[in-house]
Amino acid sequence: MPINIHAGPSHTSHTLTSLSGADCLTYNEHDEIGQDGITWANVDYKGQKAWIAKNYVNIERCNLDKQSKRAVQLPGCPHIVTRSEWGARAPTTTPGHLPATPKYAFIHHGASAPCHTKAQCIATVKSYQTHHIDSNHWSDIGYSFIIGEDGNVYEGRGWDEIGAHTLNYNSVGLGFCMIGNFMDRVPNDAALNAVKQLIACGVANNKLSSTYILHGHRDVGQTECPGNKLYDLIQSWPHYSRHQG
Repeated sequence: MPINIHAGPSHTSHTLTSLSGADCLTYNEHDEIGQDGITWANVDYKGQKAWIAKNYVNIERCNLDKQSKRAVQLPGCPHIVTRSEWGARAPTTTPGHLPATPKYAFIHHGASAPCHTKAQCIATVKSYQTHHIDSNHWSDIGYSFIIGEDGNVYEGRGWDEIGAHTLNYNSVGLGFCMIGNFMDRVPNDAALNAVKQLIACGVANNKLSSTYILHGHRDVGQTECPGNKLYDLIQSWPHYSRHQG
């Protein structure tokens, strides 16, 4: 059952978000008894003070590995390989949370060799992260998620962190990168089905606006990304817009 996080210690206060029972928030070790007689725990939600009815929570140390898997693997998602599973390096700095539900979905390609096994795809995702950190001097891999032709999705910055994938849109959009070079061909069905399901999962779980606008990277920047053939294909997908939204 979803658990509501409120702006104040009352069920009548503004609801900031709804979380599953598997989520972890920082407890600020402060409680208040509301007018409804309920004890409310003060927690941190994306850097702001928030409140949750204390009878709905357990005060304990979070299992970060389990939390990472649960936070990214939302109901209806395709299989997502977490950062810990693919061996991600730790970010050099924390980029911060997205300020609101993203309203853009950007399709990218890695302009790299393809991958068709989990081992190949992990090696490629690691190479993307290395390039983004060591050559681009970004804090982490830039994409929100990376999709391989093995049919797996790989967690980049995930659903909630500001990315580094689309200049001027990183704080309002999610970046989905297809592993491979799609100038002359489209991704296989395993990859296409995975990214479509991932986007639908984001909408269903309030991680992406239900009225999102879909762009190819080149729609908002001077680039050939996501490749000619993939770009032609996504123009037939729901929510696509050639023009800047």
